[in-house]
Amino acid sequence: MDALFYPTLSLPGPYWTNPNLLFFENIGVIAPDGDPHELFNGATRKLMEYGLVSPVHPEPYARDDDADVAIIEDMVRIARRPPSRRAKSRIHLGKIAFTAFGRELQSLGLFNPLRRPDWLEGPAWAVDYIMTVLATRIALHPHMGMSLLTDRGPTKRLVLGEHPSQRIASDRRTEAVARLLPIGPDAEIDEIMRFREAFVEERRQFRGLIEGLLQRSPASPQGDGDFEARLMQAERLRAHLVGELSAMRSVPTPALLLSVGALLAPAIEASPYSATVAAGGLAYLLLQRGEAARRERTAHRDRFVYAALAANRFMPRAGDDLLR
Repeated sequence: MDALFYPTLSLPGPYWTNPNLLFFENIGVIAPDGDPHELFNGATRKLMEYGLVSPVHPEPYARDDDADVAIIEDMVRIARRPPSRRAKSRIHLGKIAFTAFGRELQSLGLFNPLRRPDWLEGPAWAVDYIMTVLATRIALHPHMGMSLLTDRGPTKRLVLGEHPSQRIASDRRTEAVARLLPIGPDAEIDEIMRFREAFVEERRQFRGLIEGLLQRSPASPQGDGDFEARLMQAERLRAHLVGELSAMRSVPTPALLLSVGALLAPAIEASPYSATVAAGGLAYLLLQRGEAARRERTAHRDRFVYAALAANRFMPRAGDDLLR
């Protein structure tokens, strides 16, 4: 499963990005052609080098000249009574060169060119609006089939004609991934890659489970309570599986080796009583190990085990980890 991130060229910080790296196969970012060092920050470029993030040029998938007219009219209407937040943002001309957005919105005074070549500045809501339009068209294109992914959920409600069910599913998927795949910001990309490669099938099963959660709850604001209840149950299940995985390791190999040594010593010394006691202790440890193996097989058949494995491997262990 691939995702398409918007509205910015670079991904947010690791607390937001890392869980999504564990979930999605690849994350696309909407980008023009150009020098990666000028377009993306260092962290995003590094993820590109690992094949975890890919630039997506919008023109082949987001061109819709007729719909652009209605989009511009709607933005002009909003500009007459702009949203309360008046922050400024910028957009690269290369993202919208194939549309009428840049030319028309400059002529209307909504956007202005920056001194830096190929960039326009305008109200943040207008930039988010355009990027949401492009992202939705790309994600729904028959050749793409990507999930939408953003850290700016509320802005999507502004967009004319956006598919409500797509927005709701995107919001809920992002929430589920963030809550069920906790991973600290200090996780190295190499660690993330090794984890992904070690649990390919578990990740596939987990994705199916998340999509099932999305489908079970009505794709409307009225279904938010139902989805939240299911997500809380999922968090409890993950906590249970984390405990199961920890219990499986309760018979460490050194203890087993010591018991074997305890059995061999009296046997060598020809002490039947001591050997019998040692054998009983070894049998108990082997029974524990066998039970742990059975529970491990059962846990790994659960489609939720990926979340538990991720929690065991990546969850912050101390308060200071939260401040990294």
